[in-house]
Amino acid sequence: MVDSLEFKSRISEAERVKRSRIILALDLADSPDLHGVALRTISSLEEHICALKINFHLILPLSRSELLQVNQLAHSYGLQSIADIKLNDIPSTNERAITHLSGMGFDAVTVNPFIGAEGLQDTVIRAHELRCGILALVYMSHKGARFGFGSTLLESNNRSMQLYRKFFQYSIDSQVDGIVVGANQIEILKEISCGANKIPIYSPGLGVQGGDVKRASDSGTDYFIIGRTIFESEDPIRVITGLRQILDD
Repeated sequence: MVDSLEFKSRISEAERVKRSRIILALDLADSPDLHGVALRTISSLEEHICALKINFHLILPLSRSELLQVNQLAHSYGLQSIADIKLNDIPSTNERAITHLSGMGFDAVTVNPFIGAEGLQDTVIRAHELRCGILALVYMSHKGARFGFGSTLLESNNRSMQLYRKFFQYSIDSQVDGIVVGANQIEILKEISCGANKIPIYSPGLGVQGGDVKRASDSGTDYFIIGRTIFESEDPIRVITGLRQILDD
């Protein structure tokens, strides 16, 4: 098995070199030149970020070769690339998905721990064999998260536990490379960060979804996933520079 810290080491090095903990969520709107827009956006912002987060906004419309070019460009700038597909299937399907994504140059994949402890463990093992990291969803940033991640389970011993706490335990046991907790879930962030066992916390939900960079940082977030707030602004460089200054204070 490849060292489970491999992806964590790579993104930590990118953070050190770029002096930034910001991950650009490349959730671009449809465009006749979507591939070109993606490449230009990366090139214009690369010195201010440590990684990209790419979801179905690009993974579905772009070809395999175009995605590979996007990731190769990211790597040429010393950035990491995360495939945000929230993987949640049987082990053989998860394995095939990670194999293909790794072949397209992705460095890590987001996974939903709803697949269970054994399923998550198998996924982590396969990913690490491919030098790929796994980020487990513990509590997402969207409004409906409380109906899923915040729901209560009744276990076999008749004790109750909220689902996100179960997912967090799965993540620790499986030695994932990071966990995802929404930046707008401040109390959850504080709770999780106290017992994170040095698992880095990645937080989306900043800006448009109401999360505050400073509050999230103070509550335990390690990496900040930000997209539309930056690239939909009139002056993306000014916005991202301001965010970096807040995090440096």
